[in-house]
Amino acid sequence: DKIAVIYAHGDVLLGNMGEGTVSSERISKAIRKARRDSTVKAIVLRVNSGGGSALASDVIWREAELASKTKPLVASMGDVAASGGYYILAPADSIFAHPNTVTGSIGVFGMLPNVQPFMNNKLGITVDVAKTHPHADIGTPFRPLTREEKSIFQSMVKDTYDSFIERVSDGREMSPEEVDA
Repeated sequence: DKIAVIYAHGDVLLGNMGEGTVSSERISKAIRKARRDSTVKAIVLRVNSGGGSALASDVIWREAELASKTKPLVASMGDVAASGGYYILAPADSIFAHPNTVTGSIGVFGMLPNVQPFMNNKLGITVDVAKTHPHADIGTPFRPLTREEKSIFQSMVKDTYDSFIERVSDGREMSPEEVDA
């Protein structure tokens, strides 16, 4: 009988970025392997991360959620377990933190650069666009967002935030309102 200890240290990133990051593919694979191994009786997820990609966090969360349904899942927080670092450990049966652990930070943001003034004013470069739909080039860095596009992006940020609140609410057996507060 064994206890699997999975270390999730660094920024939460989508894909397989190797050691020093909490890459969704590598960490999910490790959790899945421990979940499927009948000799592993419990899993400890040691998190030291300030967060990162919401999608990568959700991919890891899914594996942690599946694992918590089959065997004990214990989370151990390092120096920091915030944002996506907290998201991935929300399904744990128990969470342990040092009094100095920085945790929480349930928040979501999105940023899109607008380099149009720089390109035009500093480099003298302009961009012409031909498109088949008014939003075909949404998110391009070569023009500011329209009011409608800002609304679309705000809706996407809100949906991601609501999912985050739901994951924590379910995992910690709290109401969404308690988590949001």
